[in-house]
Amino acid sequence: MSSSDADRDHVCDNPDCPIRNRDHQVMSLILSYTDKKYDIALHAHVQSPPFLTVAQIIKDAREFLFLNDMPLEDIRLVGFHSKTDYTTVGDSDKNASLEQIGVTSGCVLDFEPTSNAVPPKQCELTIVGPDQMKTVTYEWYRATTKIRDLLEHIIEQFSLQSIDRNRIHLFTIFQELNLIDGINLRMSELGLHTRMNIHVEIIPPLSSTELRDDADVRVECSNEEEEFVLNVSKRKTLDNLKQKVQQRCKNRTPLNFTIRNEANEEISLVDSDRTLQSIGIKSGHTIYATFRLKNQQSSATTTNEEQLSSPSSDANVKNDKITVICQLPTENPVTTQLPIKDTVGRLLKYIDTLIVHRRLVISKISSDKISINRDENRSRCFVDMGFQPGDVIYVSTKDRTPVRSTIVSDRSSSPPEIEEKPKSLKKLPIGLDNLGNSCYMSSAFQCLAHISPLTDFFLNNIDRAHLANKNTDDLNPFDEVGYVIGAYADLLWNLWRCDEVDHGGYSFKPTRIKGCMADTHPRYGRQDQQDAQEFMSCFLEIIHQEIKKSNKNERDTIIKQLFFGQITSIITCMKCQKATSITQPISFLSIPLNRQERTFWIKFIPMQGEDMETYIDVSVNAEVGHIVAFFAEKFNDPPLFFHILAMLPEGEVDLRTPLREILTDELIFMEQEQRTKNKFPPPLNIPKRAPTLENCLEDFLSPEILEEERSCSYEKCRQKAQVIKQLKFHTLPSVLVIQFKRFLHENGLHQKIHTHINYPITGLDLNRFLPTPSADAIYDLVAVCNHSGGVAGGHYTACAQHSFGNKTNWYKFDDAYVNRIKPDDYDFEIVTRKAYLLFYVKRSCLQSQSATE
Repeated sequence: MSSSDADRDHVCDNPDCPIRNRDHQVMSLILSYTDKKYDIALHAHVQSPPFLTVAQIIKDAREFLFLNDMPLEDIRLVGFHSKTDYTTVGDSDKNASLEQIGVTSGCVLDFEPTSNAVPPKQCELTIVGPDQMKTVTYEWYRATTKIRDLLEHIIEQFSLQSIDRNRIHLFTIFQELNLIDGINLRMSELGLHTRMNIHVEIIPPLSSTELRDDADVRVECSNEEEEFVLNVSKRKTLDNLKQKVQQRCKNRTPLNFTIRNEANEEISLVDSDRTLQSIGIKSGHTIYATFRLKNQQSSATTTNEEQLSSPSSDANVKNDKITVICQLPTENPVTTQLPIKDTVGRLLKYIDTLIVHRRLVISKISSDKISINRDENRSRCFVDMGFQPGDVIYVSTKDRTPVRSTIVSDRSSSPPEIEEKPKSLKKLPIGLDNLGNSCYMSSAFQCLAHISPLTDFFLNNIDRAHLANKNTDDLNPFDEVGYVIGAYADLLWNLWRCDEVDHGGYSFKPTRIKGCMADTHPRYGRQDQQDAQEFMSCFLEIIHQEIKKSNKNERDTIIKQLFFGQITSIITCMKCQKATSITQPISFLSIPLNRQERTFWIKFIPMQGEDMETYIDVSVNAEVGHIVAFFAEKFNDPPLFFHILAMLPEGEVDLRTPLREILTDELIFMEQEQRTKNKFPPPLNIPKRAPTLENCLEDFLSPEILEEERSCSYEKCRQKAQVIKQLKFHTLPSVLVIQFKRFLHENGLHQKIHTHINYPITGLDLNRFLPTPSADAIYDLVAVCNHSGGVAGGHYTACAQHSFGNKTNWYKFDDAYVNRIKPDDYDFEIVTRKAYLLFYVKRSCLQSQSATE
């Protein structure tokens, strides 16, 4: 986190002051990268806060423009266009904020490579043709090459111009590429990386019966005379469906026609031009149509019934809107009308425009008969929820502005003595709902929420505010401090505090905090997976900055107090033996790992049955034969070893081939009827004990001879020479966060290190790594962030220690699911090879916390 900030501008006391609220503002910017030498031109639209520094926007540009293969120092911001002017930016502006250099919303930021930048790295794919015989190599760039370019190359190389493109399928050993929705995406956006294999498959044309009417929705129909089933395309309208039912009933008119979905919810027929797909019915779904048939002998009566039941009657056409009344705390209600075919999401957007500049939140949305859950019903139309034209929806809002702010830091004056007590804590922890590949966020927040010194800072200050303001039970005083910190305090309140009783076993949907993080850093609003450590570092930086600005740029925030220590880097010249040192702040301690295992993805093609995929973990010193042996053992079929033909996409591979000669992590195993000549590989020399965290710290802090020579800074030397670098702890943080660097880029491949590290749950003693021993260097583990899977895809979970009263238990958090870990399972559930981030807290901090309680 940056330790240098500009002095804070004078801020008035008006809550609507634009200067006061500038941290909540977000600018719409266009990032433009041009490399004329290699004919690269990239653009991306982003939302960025004005306080982002030039160095930070360069980092964002590298990510959003898919320039990850370029070193950060090879990218520079050269200037920006406003509506009328162009402003240049120099290297001296790197620590300045966008606001300070004059960037405003709508500007185009120009990025270029530096003069000595390395050329963009070219990636390679091996494309296996439809006949599985011909292969071609395809060279591409992560930043520019799109799926469309790949498809055109394949069509040209394999002469597929006469083939309907819908029949061309591309797939890797992991997934099939979406050539419809993803045709204009960059290949890197779909997870493709260098040295992968792409297989081309031509599927046969659909038969005439398969093409007829796109029959993929099952409609179970019933009336007083019979029951029957129709197959209808999801692209057909409700009116089309009713006509098809009428044709099946020999043109007898269906009356009192109703349709229900799989959840037995009635679907409104007010707008019969809507397709089944538009109201949420998908391929393979079953819907239910009930009706009665017109009695041909009583035409006068049924004609009236038909008119009343028709969804397109004049009454419905003339009055197709609902009324929305938004009740504001201190102002007159605001009234508007919305089409009944609008969604709840459209209503929420309208409400946002009313309360965006007020400290208001929605408390309730309902009519006299129907209550709307704004999270679950966001995509539903009012008509599908049972609303009728002319209905009135009431929106209630609440003022979240506190009467007075009581939390800024631990130096706040003591609250008045009041008899009431704070709300009690939940006995059982709760999970966080997944909001679309948000497991990285859930695991990070569960770990942070179980760091008691940090969580108590929030909850205690909220309790004080509640005690001082009896009539504001929902008061969140952190809303006055900052945009993101207010959302995080709200999250902690929902994770820890309970009302009258403790309701265990449910989960919380963290929509507010995710939305705030997305507003501040747009990449966290996307539906793709992110790195938990990067997310946590970004989040803590935001909290740090918001507290600083709320406390007149006071540097010693709760984040700095807890998470920051100091480390000294000592550089020794090997010619003159003169040593120089520099001490810097450090928060996350990133520990490199020695790779001991590799994960291979296996596609198994048996003689009978369907193909299957699995993975095998094996020592880096192994041979292909070891993988085959482990595969047979995994399926409890040892003789299978002698019936497997091991193949790379380009052909058969010998079982004695060392894995270091295999550049890909994909293998194909084909089962053979005849016994092969496979021979068991020699035994592997596998270490009996896994390396320990202490081993890793020793390696991290041990002297290292750097390969590149450096100029000595000592006046009597001033020569270029090799140097020895050594790191030493200067001061230790209260909360030590250790990151195992499991992801590496090697030989053009992004790979994950699965090495198991043994680490202590209690009693991590760091005294041997300090200049002088201290009784305050003993740590206990409180949480672990785990990552399972590989680089292309994975899943985050967390383990954390949850305390209530005198009881302390460990729990596993998997998004919304929470399970207690039994003490006998600690070594299998808490200390695993999935560990990515370890959270240790000084024992003295935990003891003082316990004494306070």
